Amino acid sequence: MIVLESFQADLAVSSELEPAALRTWAAREGLEADCSREGNRLVVESSGNPGCFGGWDVVFEGVQAGEWYCLGIGWEAEGLASVLDGMPIFVFWTDDQDERVDYDYLLVREPEGEGGRAERVLLAPEGATRVVLRFGLRWTAAGRAIFFEPSVDRAEPPEPRIVRVAVATGRPEGSETVEDNVAFWCDLVREAADCKPDLVLMPETITSWTLPPDRMHHARPIPGPESDAFCAVAAECNTMVAFSMTEREGDLIYNTGLIIEKDGTIAGKYRKVHLAITEGWDGVTAGDVMPVFGTSIGALTMTICKDSSIHESARVPAVKGAEAMLLSIMGDHRAVDWRRRPVAFSPDRWKVIMRARAIDNHLWMIVARNNQEASCVIAPSGDILAYNDGGQRVIWADCDFGERLRPSRGSSFADSTWAERRPQLYGPMAR
Repeated sequence: MIVLESFQADLAVSSELEPAALRTWAAREGLEADCSREGNRLVVESSGNPGCFGGWDVVFEGVQAGEWYCLGIGWEAEGLASVLDGMPIFVFWTDDQDERVDYDYLLVREPEGEGGRAERVLLAPEGATRVVLRFGLRWTAAGRAIFFEPSVDRAEPPEPRIVRVAVATGRPEGSETVEDNVAFWCDLVREAADCKPDLVLMPETITSWTLPPDRMHHARPIPGPESDAFCAVAAECNTMVAFSMTEREGDLIYNTGLIIEKDGTIAGKYRKVHLAITEGWDGVTAGDVMPVFGTSIGALTMTICKDSSIHESARVPAVKGAEAMLLSIMGDHRAVDWRRRPVAFSPDRWKVIMRARAIDNHLWMIVARNNQEASCVIAPSGDILAYNDGGQRVIWADCDFGERLRPSRGSSFADSTWAERRPQLYGPMAR
């Protein structure tokens, strides 16, 4: 990028650090935007070139490396197909020679409406003595944006967010009824509670698993005595509990995931969207929502078995802000040794699938497999923190939900995943 022109930093701002310089910039010669001022408001208009990529810099001095800062700027936009794509707002951390040492984003997800304030708390990296708020227009032949009230203020560091998750799996032997299964799994929650978890995840359709294949007979309403029993054990053990069960609502049957809070209240209910073909043949109805639930430990989403084969099952809730995905699963038709007949489970393929989901969507993957083996906890980095080789009923790991992975090229992995999406293009491409 090139600096086009520098001006006196005479912006009236309410900010602990005051602007030291004001300038215009462009990605390269020929892609300049039309920049102007309306008092303290900085205006950027497209030049009509579809490659237009330029705008304003506001430079602040006096940054201390290792300190946290709240950075923000107000904005208004009009005529843009996507504000996220067409109106970038960057944070450039620089040294005394104005050389960039790292960068961040202020606008990470598509905002609602045509105005607002982009604001984040960020850590000044090693070597930084200045910070530049860089904003403007990008890749648009039309549109206009106005920016105002830039600010850089010292901030308190965010609190650590360590969440202990447990995955409890087992096979109820000798169960003859749904009630028998419920008792087995409630006892397993109590066993898992020994490690003092914040969350215990269990596998798929646990209230009917191992029972004769009669989905309608085994289906139960939610709320009902069965879900109430799990709510009671969650409160008893002071841990969140999640699993999937066969739900009945009127004449319909669903494969439903439940997330229960530590106080025994139901925090979320998810009906499996992508059914295994045999489920459809057996009269199970597909759900049609992929929600994100705000809980006491963070933003959680849930998927069930075949959902894992469909990339949108992870991407859609991740875009909505999910931090962790709870996956209750029998098995994965891709996680097999294709060369053998009958096919055999392949732990290597399984790990690739689960690690890719975590990395691609910057999600904590918490996975409970009915057959115990391959239940796991995987970080957004793809690192496997806990893995069940088939001989354990409970595994657990401490997860830092506040962790921000920063690759060597700068910014955080999560921000570069979301801030560089181009959502206005995907609808027509996906069909």
